[in-house]
Amino acid sequence: MKIGYACIALGTKHRTNRGFVIKNFSKERLYEAIEANLNDLLEILKYNLKNNIYLFRISSDIIPFGGHEINKYRWDIDFKDMLTEIGNFIKENNMRVSMHPGQYTIINSPDNQVVERAIREFEYHTIFLDSLGLDFTHKVVLHIGGVYGDKSLAIERFIKNFNLLSDTAKKRIVIENDEKSFNIDDVISISKTLNIPVVFDILHHQINPVEKDIKTILEGCIKTWKKEDGDMKLHYSDQSPFKPKGAHSEYVSIENFMKFYNIANEFKCDIMLETKDKDISAIKCINSINPIEKSTKYEQWSKYKYVVMEKDYALYKKCSSIINSDSNNMLEFYNTIDYALSLPFNEGSYRNTLEHVWGYFKDKTTDKEFLKFHELISSKELIKAKAFLNKLSEKYKEDYLINSYYFIY
Repeated sequence: MKIGYACIALGTKHRTNRGFVIKNFSKERLYEAIEANLNDLLEILKYNLKNNIYLFRISSDIIPFGGHEINKYRWDIDFKDMLTEIGNFIKENNMRVSMHPGQYTIINSPDNQVVERAIREFEYHTIFLDSLGLDFTHKVVLHIGGVYGDKSLAIERFIKNFNLLSDTAKKRIVIENDEKSFNIDDVISISKTLNIPVVFDILHHQINPVEKDIKTILEGCIKTWKKEDGDMKLHYSDQSPFKPKGAHSEYVSIENFMKFYNIANEFKCDIMLETKDKDISAIKCINSINPIEKSTKYEQWSKYKYVVMEKDYALYKKCSSIINSDSNNMLEFYNTIDYALSLPFNEGSYRNTLEHVWGYFKDKTTDKEFLKFHELISSKELIKAKAFLNKLSEKYKEDYLINSYYFIY
């Protein structure tokens, strides 16, 4: 089983979403962005490999205006060497990638212009994966779209417009249940007509359910995956407790994930996490189901320690004790981390952690920086004080802090 995340890696500075506004479009600007994005995509994949992450969703922004009619350039030919290198890296390391066009890419719209734009988007995503030299186990994920007042007619329109896609695009596409219009039974029914695979999204299902248990649903989904499609893919996320229904959580609850994993693990499948902390939750889930080295235990604690300290010092001591014990109970460790993250703001713990972290800089900063930090502390502008420490970390190249999760949560 591969476990992965979508688009943005928080544990590295590399990014693949460089772009620009359409009024500034030029070949020079386009190719400059593409080259930088492709270079960083390879670096992100190397970072993933180092962290045992073998599943990754590539951002649709990798090629600016990739599906827009303004982009008539053959970037797939002009960047062939770079694309081939990336594709070879993926294949040589048994990685799996996917793409997922945005929510406004809708092929069952009654508006023909919307459909035309959607088809261009899907063809662009297909060309990109093709340009990497990847087989059809590497997919493009698609929602069915809107109901537009008549669900049956909307499904008919989806099927009709799906057949306007190129044969290659049809082999790339997998369809997913959503939280409003099309539940997993709807999607499986459509998949039987089109003979394409289904991705099951657990959060969408919780909001837009059918009366079946998860195991039964997965038994239905896996039948839609053919050998050439690869292993079944699933989407996992928790509901954010602070946002409207359907909003992804800040991080994966390891307790909830393990319940889902224990069911999904009966099937040959890969799990894409859709949470705000991206690769951090992926690493957490991977470390919870696979044996890890002692060095990995200590590395994980070094990344989380100030996150926990600013929440509750007693939990900080507990995590330290778990890590320093002879047991390899990462589940207990991550459960404690999750509990710490769920706690409300604690002014005393937050302030004490700021002052502790300031110790990295007290002999380096200028008088002006010294005064600014202590003025922020004195005026209880603690969140601004943390942001200031983040800037100091970058300025003075404090890698221990930069590589930690302290400034992420």
